[in-house]
Amino acid sequence: MINSMTGYGRSEVVLNANAYIIEMKSVNHRYLDVAVKMPRKISFMEEKIKQCVKEYIARGRVDVYINHAGQGEVSKAVTLDKKLGRAYLDAFEGLSQELGLKNDLTVSNLSRLPEMIILEEPEIDEDAIWKEMEKGIREASDRLSAMRAAEGNDMEHDLKQRIKSLKGYIEEIEALSPDYSKAYRERLMKRIQELTDKEFEVDEQRIAMEVAILSEKTCIDEELVRFRSHLNQMAETLNQTETVGRKLDFMLQEVNREINTIGSKASDFSINSLVVEVKSELEKMREQVQNIE
Repeated sequence: MINSMTGYGRSEVVLNANAYIIEMKSVNHRYLDVAVKMPRKISFMEEKIKQCVKEYIARGRVDVYINHAGQGEVSKAVTLDKKLGRAYLDAFEGLSQELGLKNDLTVSNLSRLPEMIILEEPEIDEDAIWKEMEKGIREASDRLSAMRAAEGNDMEHDLKQRIKSLKGYIEEIEALSPDYSKAYRERLMKRIQELTDKEFEVDEQRIAMEVAILSEKTCIDEELVRFRSHLNQMAETLNQTETVGRKLDFMLQEVNREINTIGSKASDFSINSLVVEVKSELEKMREQVQNIE
């Protein structure tokens, strides 16, 4: 069974009265690349999130988005610097006595003075928060994997059908290829007669030699054998459980090489027409394989 590298997964999690939406999107990529975008106050768990996602995904670009969805902010602790406040008060009292002025300093006025108010982030239990976030990450990863598997199943079916079509084309090409020698001999004889425009004695040995030379140059038996072998290997690979995208991509390159050689050797119109059809199918397969994990 194969997996696509394209998918989407979503989940929600509540941390300390704050709701977060987790979204995962994956696309094709040569290797595994996980990127996480999240609020700064929970960024301490970024590496853990990446490691968790890697348990589900072997290849592809995965973007993880964690967005705050409301349900109340975690309040910051508000305190006053009492020691600094007393220092301010003593300073104003001294100034009041020195200048003979009334000290009308109030707590409200005092709180507005520089560095009097202290905002403290409440202490958080990182392990407890990660325990809850991990549930959401795994839920989103499961849904992402399920979508990749479903799409991969469709791709597997499509590729197997195309392999079947390619085997049919190869059988047609193979059926046409034995007529090369006979067809070439007939064309050669016809051309000689046209040029001489008269009866002549044919050197059968020389004709046979020419036909043998051409047959050797245009023989595609080896290419057909290798082509069919690559197709069988691809069909077997599609049934494997590990990631097979790169392997299939390599096999497609080999199949393309064989059909290009067949096309360059063949001088038969019917075979060349079939070669065009084969290349069209291979291009469609290449597009599919580029998105296989």
